[in-house]
Amino acid sequence: MSSVEQSGPRPVDWPLIRRLAIGTYLVVLAGFVLFFGLPGHRIGMTAWIVVGLGTLSVGRGWRAFGRVLLDWLPFQGILLAYDFSRGYAGQFDDGGLVPREGSRNIIGAPLHAQFPIDVDRAMFGGTLPTQWMQEHLHYVGQSGWYTVLFSLSYTSHFLVTPLIAVALWIWWRDRFRAWVYCVLGLTAVGLTTYFVFPMTPPWLASQQGYIEGAPVGRYAGEGWELLNLKLFAQALSFGQAQANLVAAMPSLHEAFSVLAAGFFSFGARWWVKCLLACYPLLMAATLVYSGDHYVIDELVGAAFAIAVLLVWRVLARIRLMRSAGQVSNRQDLLGSADGPVDVVQGGGSQPDAVRAEAGTHVEPDPGGVRGSQQVDSQVDVRVQQLGRAGPGGASVRDVDQHHE
Repeated sequence: MSSVEQSGPRPVDWPLIRRLAIGTYLVVLAGFVLFFGLPGHRIGMTAWIVVGLGTLSVGRGWRAFGRVLLDWLPFQGILLAYDFSRGYAGQFDDGGLVPREGSRNIIGAPLHAQFPIDVDRAMFGGTLPTQWMQEHLHYVGQSGWYTVLFSLSYTSHFLVTPLIAVALWIWWRDRFRAWVYCVLGLTAVGLTTYFVFPMTPPWLASQQGYIEGAPVGRYAGEGWELLNLKLFAQALSFGQAQANLVAAMPSLHEAFSVLAAGFFSFGARWWVKCLLACYPLLMAATLVYSGDHYVIDELVGAAFAIAVLLVWRVLARIRLMRSAGQVSNRQDLLGSADGPVDVVQGGGSQPDAVRAEAGTHVEPDPGGVRGSQQVDSQVDVRVQQLGRAGPGGASVRDVDQHHE
């Protein structure tokens, strides 16, 4: 009998096929962005995310791909419902496409146009910040280099939130769930405010004559024009035209930038926190310059994001308090705060749906946490002290303030 007959059929090289699938996906995605622009529509973005994560599940069985659908479709479905709800929030009784001061929306709440102008002028000694920035930084026919930063910052709003979710889903699954809850909570608060307190943005208030002096334009896509990426600018303008024109309070652009920076600030070094803070600061300057928001609705958006983060930390701490008497090692201490995870749990014995080969045994992490979940030595010392306290001897003060 020949050696070929003895060896039997050659096994399928799933890792190679998976790498080819991932590579093909990235090439197709790059081509799509190059010729059609960024996938800004919620349905299109969801499709790209599901397909992309699906390539990571090639050769790992239908259960792994089912986990992708289970984690992402409900999450994105709720956000899609939010997109449609914004349209209802933008319906007013005057019958026009562009409502004016005092027009009432579908729940009877009046539209505010003069209020934010008066508040911003009061905060800045009679000067309207968005008007001042455009007078000093905007030049007709000659955009400055900083407009590229502004356009990148503005557009990042549509990409950062889902990209963070993708990264957490792959590398830090327990925090993926926490991020989803924070995003949904902030979205719900923002949508509720759109209904209860509709407000006209600066560029529209200027067109309607509420802002005296120099006109306020809408320049969020100006940087794309400077880079000759007119397709990106057109896609951005199209998306803006489809949105609720009077959803200025709060600024969810600013709110989600604060949420992203704050979410990763817990447990970070001081210099990392400083770098993270640059993102919401740049977003704030972008929104004022572009004419999309007043300073007051940026402050409200930031306050909403901080409130959501505080609620998340308080709830996590309450759960930790309930289990403090049973905490005996670092795995329990770090894993309990964000709730049980079905597929990936730091130090857990279940195989990872993304990394584990189908039918292959996966050794648990002996340290109890992944490399991306490692904490500093201060945490280790406090956890060891907590472990020595024995059942019932743990207190919340013993827990590192940076991580659960």
